[in-house]
Amino acid sequence: MKHFLCILLILGFCPICLAQSGKEITDAEQLGTVAGLAAACKAQKLDDFELIASRILANQSETDEAELANVRLYASTKYSILRRHKKNPQMTCAEIIDHFNKLPLFDSVVYADGTVKLSDGTWSKPKRPLKLPTENKDAPKNTRSAVRSH
Repeated sequence: MKHFLCILLILGFCPICLAQSGKEITDAEQLGTVAGLAAACKAQKLDDFELIASRILANQSETDEAELANVRLYASTKYSILRRHKKNPQMTCAEIIDHFNKLPLFDSVVYADGTVKLSDGTWSKPKRPLKLPTENKDAPKNTRSAVRSH
């Protein structure tokens, strides 16, 4: 997970966050950065991204407290990047949405128990199983749900 987002950032999707500090950027910050840029540009697939990101962060967290800390860091990074992009855009929204829509993360599958099969074939399992809403059979055919049952 960390590798594909680092590559994405290094390739210039987000020169903003690389410049913000000399410290290593966490997964929560990386995901929040991408979400903030997508939110600033009103990307249509942001809901799917956030579903997958939330499950990844939850599954990576050892404890409920660590999960809460990761979610807070994700949210604050998202908001900070959204505001920063609105004040001083580094890329056009067309470029951001183009990169965003091509993220390999969208090839991931979130299962009803919270398990995520990432685009690279690796699995992210929850600390404890949960029940997420599954696909809506009555949804319009041109939309794709990110949640699937086993």
